[in-house]
Amino acid sequence: MDNRFTNSDRMLQTVLNDEKLIAYGEYNVADYETIDQALNADNPVVVAVAKIINGLRRNSSENEIYNEVSNYLKNNII
Repeated sequence: MDNRFTNSDRMLQTVLNDEKLIAYGEYNVADYETIDQALNADNPVVVAVAKIINGLRRNSSENEIYNEVSNYLKNNII
């Protein structure tokens, strides 16, 4: 990655590169270079990871992040 990527983008790449997460989420890491791309993904695993990182970037509380991710997953997986 080059300098046009934010720390959040780099964190996203680090998390999404986890082999077990890739196997579970069945996604291609190269499709999601930025938080914005990941937040708009069709893959719920990718979006959930992006929402967690984005919440940390916004300095949201753990409870706020949990609620956002939990609600997203309930509405998009079940």
